[in-house]
Amino acid sequence: MDKKVKEKECEACGAFFIPYRSNGKYCPSCSSHSDRVKQKVERQIRKNIKKYGYGTAPKEIKNICKECGKIFISYVHPKDFCSKECGSTYRIKHTFCGYCHKPMTETENIYDVNGKTWFCCEECSEKNKWDNARKLGEVKICPNCGKEFIKKSTYCSKECYIDHMHKKKRESSRRKAAGLKLCPVCGKEFAGEGVTCSNECKKKKLASEPCVIRKCIVCGKTFKCPVSRLDESFNICSDICQKKLSIVMEKEKQQKQEEQMRLEKKKGQEYINKNGLCSICKTSYVDCERMQSGFRCYPKGSSCKGNLVIKCPKFTR
Repeated sequence: MDKKVKEKECEACGAFFIPYRSNGKYCPSCSSHSDRVKQKVERQIRKNIKKYGYGTAPKEIKNICKECGKIFISYVHPKDFCSKECGSTYRIKHTFCGYCHKPMTETENIYDVNGKTWFCCEECSEKNKWDNARKLGEVKICPNCGKEFIKKSTYCSKECYIDHMHKKKRESSRRKAAGLKLCPVCGKEFAGEGVTCSNECKKKKLASEPCVIRKCIVCGKTFKCPVSRLDESFNICSDICQKKLSIVMEKEKQQKQEEQMRLEKKKGQEYINKNGLCSICKTSYVDCERMQSGFRCYPKGSSCKGNLVIKCPKFTR
């Protein structure tokens, strides 16, 4: 008995066909390149929807052309111009140079604007760029040639960088040979062991340096400490505290010793309460009544806690 085979709709092109197998999805023409056919059909559907819509009558929108004043009808979205010519003419009339405010002429290419500021020439564009850079503070001066430039680098060119490095190297060699240093504050050359040429420059350098908050070990006040002097030894806020430092350190040392003695005494007392005096007593056998009695009797004037002697007049360390 022959089996009845039902027609199926091709999932790619939509045509009806009789499949060779029960699980066949595509017609013979689409079976070899089904994915490609699917994409083509979907693309065509999108194109048709964009062009003709979904089959419903679109809403008519009345518009007035900004250029010629003509009333025209558009669908789906409102429009500003009735034609491309009107749009171009309007934009040309209302486009001016961003620097010199010169109006755009018909000979200019309207597509050069692209929603950006239009400039009539390269000179105006360059001048506008420099003006904006000066307003934003992005204009730099080359340390080698002194030329102004707009870049993220320190030097205006690679040649200036190389030349400046050679100059610095020569100057450094000359100062080293002469035994001189360069003051980082005023830029003067000086001879000496210090970092700066004078006390004034030293104060300026410390004032300009970033600071951290420290606590004075003498008076306990918080103060600003320059980063260059940021070490464990610099924890003093003033000269007065510097003078008091030795007294404070001696006092701290004494307090530390007293605390240590107190802890040792406490520890020793705890040991005595737990083990008794006899375990650490250094009294000789002859002088100790308890040892002579075989630990059966207690010395006179002693205190006991159970079988342990807690206090004894003959106890020696």
